Amino acid sequence: MNLQDISTKISNLTTTDTVQYPLSDRLIDINIWQQKIVGMIMKAEDESYFDDARFTGYPKITIPLKTSRDYYIAPTQTDIGGIQYSVLKLKSISVCYDGVNIYRGNPVDIAETNLPEADSANSAANAKLDNYFSRTAPKYSYKNGALFLYPMATATDVANGGYIIAEFERGAADFTLAELTAGTAIPGFDVTFHAMLAYGPASEFCLAKTMPQYKSVYGELQVYEQRLSNQYSSKQIDRRYQLSADYQTMK
Repeated sequence: MNLQDISTKISNLTTTDTVQYPLSDRLIDINIWQQKIVGMIMKAEDESYFDDARFTGYPKITIPLKTSRDYYIAPTQTDIGGIQYSVLKLKSISVCYDGVNIYRGNPVDIAETNLPEADSANSAANAKLDNYFSRTAPKYSYKNGALFLYPMATATDVANGGYIIAEFERGAADFTLAELTAGTAIPGFDVTFHAMLAYGPASEFCLAKTMPQYKSVYGELQVYEQRLSNQYSSKQIDRRYQLSADYQTMK
């Protein structure tokens, strides 16, 4: 379905036209429901990772190293195609200290250790903290919109062009009024569930206007939600599971 089909379906479900339910209002509701659907997908997905097919680039950024521990990550990034998106989850990071060798970073919660945080100006305390970590097995903590790297980079690392690669899970690309008016844009999730962008806004409109068809529209929406959960929870089926003995000693 494209946006014209979705808008037509909204009109049919709500028995309205674009005067009674204007395109500007439909746009708001369609975008809200698109983000809701992405949330449902992320909750349901298995080893696969959803990404809106309307994006042209991979959801990652490269951050140059600096001689401090924290790296602020803006909550809104821009795809190489110029589309803005919201950073929802930090998926993984890789660190290259020397500009050549890259190592996968592993998450750590410093609050769960006995290690103290060091003020950025206290070089001696930071050096002592970094002694607990390895440059070939770096750790990171993601909190308050910032990534904290352990061990932190040196001036030599910065001079050598060291960097961090951060991968994300991101929200869907919002539609624009121009796209809704043209009607040719297609949602970036599975076509099986495109109709949810009609049933979602229509159910809320019918509820707000106390329309008699609300229950049937909402009921069909719930059926779609269950189907979505089933489909996205089994995207990756090429997995061979292996059972192992669970041995426990009381010594």
